[in-house]
Formats: sequence, C-alpha cells, structure tokens
Amino acid sequence: MLKTIMFLLLFICIGQLSAQTDKEKFFRDYEAGIDDLRRRNAEILSPDFFKKSIENYEEAVRLWDEGKGPKRTRPSLDKSADFVRRASHVVEMMNTHLPEAISSREDALASSAALFSESLWEKGETAFHEAAIDMEENNLRSAQKNGEEARNFYRQAELGAIKNGILGEARSAIALAVEAEAEKYCPNTISNARKQLTEAENLLNDNRYAKDQAIQKARVALYEGRHAQYLARTILVLSKNERNWEGLILGFEEILINITNQFNHQPMFDTGFDPAAKAVMAYIANIKNEYNRLTAENAQLQEELGIVKEKAEVSSAQLQAQKNRERKINKIKDLFSEDEAKVIYQGDQLIIRLHGLKFPSGQAIIQPEYFSMLTRVQRALQEFPGQHFMIEGHTDSQGANDANLLLSEKRAAAVKEYLLANMGLDPGQIDHYGIGESRPVLSNETAEGRAMNRRIEIVITLSEL
Repeated sequence: MLKTIMFLLLFICIGQLSAQTDKEKFFRDYEAGIDDLRRRNAEILSPDFFKKSIENYEEAVRLWDEGKGPKRTRPSLDKSADFVRRASHVVEMMNTHLPEAISSREDALASSAALFSESLWEKGETAFHEAAIDMEENNLRSAQKNGEEARNFYRQAELGAIKNGILGEARSAIALAVEAEAEKYCPNTISNARKQLTEAENLLNDNRYAKDQAIQKARVALYEGRHAQYLARTILVLSKNERNWEGLILGFEEILINITNQFNHQPMFDTGFDPAAKAVMAYIANIKNEYNRLTAENAQLQEELGIVKEKAEVSSAQLQAQKNRERKINKIKDLFSEDEAKVIYQGDQLIIRLHGLKFPSGQAIIQPEYFSMLTRVQRALQEFPGQHFMIEGHTDSQGANDANLLLSEKRAAAVKEYLLANMGLDPGQIDHYGIGESRPVLSNETAEGRAMNRRIEIVITLSEL
C-alpha cells in the first residue's frame, strides 16, 4: 500500500513538472518579446500598446492555468504578440522622430525633477504621454508637436530641479542668517554668501550643464550663509560696538586657516572655532604618536632584520617574498578594527575597504576624528614603498547617479590629497577614481547595506613584489 502511494505521488510530481515545462516552452517566445519591450522602455514610449500586450498575455496565462490548453490559449497570445510588434514599431518611431524629447526626459529624470520641480515634470509627462499616443495612432505631426512641448517642459523642469537641488540649501542658510540680523552684524559675510549664490544662479542660467562650477559656488554660499548665522549670533551676544567684532573674529579664523593649511585641512566655522582647534590638536597628537610608533617599529625592524638574515641561507627568494607579503598583509589587518575597515587580498591586489571613514552628507571634507584612521592607512602604504596606489570612492544608490559619481570622485580626491600632504609620496604613485553607486558590496535596500556601500577603497598593486 505504501509503495502504491509513493508511486502515485511520484507520478503526480512528474506530471506537474511536465506541465510546467510545456507551459514554459509554449510561452517562452511571447514572454521574450515583452521583456524586450521593457528593456526598450516601451511602457513609456508606447504605453497603450504595451499595456494591451501585457493584458492579453496575462489572459493567456489565466486560460492555460484553468486547463484550457494551447488551442484556447493561443488567440490571446497572438493578440499579445501583435501588440508587441506594434509597440516595437512605435518605439522605433519615437526614437527616430522625438529623440530630443526622450533625451530631455532622461536628463530631467537624472536631475530629480520629479521631486524638485514637480509641476513642470508632470506637465512634461502629460505632453510626452500624448505624443506617444499620437504616435500609436500614426499621427506624426501631432506627436512631434506634443513632443516639442514635452521637451520644453522637461528642460524647464531640469533647470528648476538643478537650481532647487544645488541652490536650495544655500538659500535657506542665507535666509536664516538674515533672520539672525546678519546684515547688521556681519554684512561682509552675508554679502559674500549672496554673491556666491547669485554667481551660481547665473552660471546655471547661462548654461544649465555648468553644474560642477555651480555646485562649488553654491557650497561656498551655503558655508558663508551658515558662517553669517554664527557670526551674527556671536556678535549680538558679545558686542556693543558691533562692526568691529566681525573683523576680529575673521582675523582669528584667518590665523587658524594658516595653521591648518600646513597639513592640508580646510576648516569650517559655521559652528565656531572648535572644529578647527580640534583639527590642529589632532594633527599634533598624530605627529607625536607617529614618532613613538616609528621609534618602536625601528627597533622591531632591527630585530626582524636579524631574523631574516639568519633564515636567508635556508630560504629561497620566492618563498621569502611570499612570507614577507603575508606578514605585511597580516600586519595591515591588525591595524584596523572590524568597524573601521576590511582588508581583502585577491589576485595581485590588496584592498583596504574603509567603510568606517565617514563624510558629512553630500560633502567631501575629512573630519578630524578620522585622522587617526588615515594615519594607520599611511602605515599600511609604507609597507609597500614604490608600489602604485589607487583611491576609489563609492556611494550608495540614494540620489542621482551623476551626483553620486561626482561626490565619490571628490571624496577619493580628498583622501588622495591628504595622503600626498602627509606621506611625501610621488604624485604619480597615487591616483583616485570615483565609482559612484555602480559597485555595491551589499544591497542598497537596507540602511546597513547603504552604510557599507558608502566607502573609500585603497587598492595596492602587488604584482611587482
């Protein structure tokens, strides 16, 4: 009896697998056509035909699952295939006759126009949808008219989004400074903030794609706006002779700037003198720690040198080189905690993944609390004199891809400049590269994954060791 039951279960399973295989074969070509439409963005470029191709395909699946068989199912699939062909033709027509509207939509999308310029984006979407429907109805003239209207809306939306995205925070900072009576207590600072903001706006008005320059101007405007807030609050509390205090405070700032410039650090004063003072103290502490470390390491190296000489007669050059490499790698691993970095050895490369090196959101400024970590990075690089080092910047997938790519490059450049300033490396020995969001190590769907994806990687080439 048990054997009979097992045989029946096995027969049922085989039957189900066979039915599934038959269904996959029957639907395969039709499904491939729909997948191709998705890759070609037909849902946007031919929305009605694409929708009908999906509806008929899903109807065919329903009939098959109800046991209607190929004969009853095929008419719905044939209808789906017909709409796939028609949608494919419309996609080609849209790309041929409305390329500027399509590219303008992509540019607006990349600038987050749907978020920062919602009204214009929606108008562009409406006009673009009408153009696509016109093309499906073979009304080329109307499609081109609506496509031109969509292009104009998208370009306006893109410019608005760029301005809002780049300049919005700076405007807010300046507005808060005005509320704090910055015009009364620190007129030069608030004037400079407005000047930088105006120049950024003018750059975008003259050339919407001058984003890099506009970003730099906007960042200066943002900083000066915050700086003006701090100065106004401070002078209001401390000053009876208001206009003299601004010069005094700016003089103190200039002194700190001259000091911190000696170790390639750009101080910020929108929250006071403490960050700059801490940077100076951290740098001095690092110098002392580095001197003590070098003294101890020199004694250790002398001891290791004696050991190497003793083993030289019985060890081959190749074996010794391998041991030396492994020792260095293990030594580097010991420099960092799990929260700071992961050291990866693959092929002829050693990668120091600095997921613990954090930057302020949207910025590429190295904070003083990470000087100690970068000092240990210097120790790691000193293990491989003469080798080539690549500094890679990585981000998570939040925000526009172009903005993430630019931010990752600036952060990599900041680390490179810090190492050049503090190690005396040949500039040709070290490069930097922005990867952006394209090489995540974990899923960007979780906060933990995004945190790990925002990282700096130091890639050391070991091929010549």
